[in-house]
Amino acid sequence: MKPSWWETAEQESDEVVEVFTAKLRDKLNESPEKIIRRKNPFLFRVRVVSDVQALTSMVIDAYLSSSEETMFGNVLEDIAIIICKYAKNGRKSGISNIDLEYDESNTRTIMQIKSGVNWGNASQHRAQRAAFSAANRVLRQGNAQLHVRCVEGICYGRSQITDRGTHFRIVGRCFWEDISGWQGTTNAVMDLIGKHASNGLSGVREQARERMIDFLKNSDVVNNDDTVKWNKLLDLVMKERAAYKR
Repeated sequence: MKPSWWETAEQESDEVVEVFTAKLRDKLNESPEKIIRRKNPFLFRVRVVSDVQALTSMVIDAYLSSSEETMFGNVLEDIAIIICKYAKNGRKSGISNIDLEYDESNTRTIMQIKSGVNWGNASQHRAQRAAFSAANRVLRQGNAQLHVRCVEGICYGRSQITDRGTHFRIVGRCFWEDISGWQGTTNAVMDLIGKHASNGLSGVREQARERMIDFLKNSDVVNNDDTVKWNKLLDLVMKERAAYKR
């Protein structure tokens, strides 16, 4: 049974996902030249790609994927904050480098939210620990009796809770249950996102692929049998900017 707060949280989260998919549609409507010149021609050459149909499908998929990776982490963070707002009266934190805060009894949870476990380098992880330490000091200056719980919240990955000394690392289903108090949150978020799965993207994607095929043919990158002229493609991608001078 879904909790009473879920319907409102779902409606607000829907708006976040729709903004994301609208941005993807905008990305697909960019010019074919702009899209293909941002991708690695050597990578496509090493794969088993022989014709322009396969090439353009691969380019569009790669372009979408790179855009999704960049943008979707923020979507999951926003959904998590919305859910916590309605489930636990959580709020987006005003403390530097902290994403979310919520109170339970005499405990203040402060959280950095990451989309997946493989984020950051050693210096970024040190910076995270320093941010937790600084936030802890600031909060306890105002209330010495306050217990501060520092959490690195990970939206997906093998579900687990790990005590890292300076903070807890909470991953996957454990993360979504922690911010909501509801075991069904992870599946509910998946269902919410699934409602937007098509959202007009398949038609826009096919139109983008057709425009790219036309562009490549007009640029003499395609043979009469639809195979790719790889050296011509390389010339197209590597073409110098007009303003560049040696």
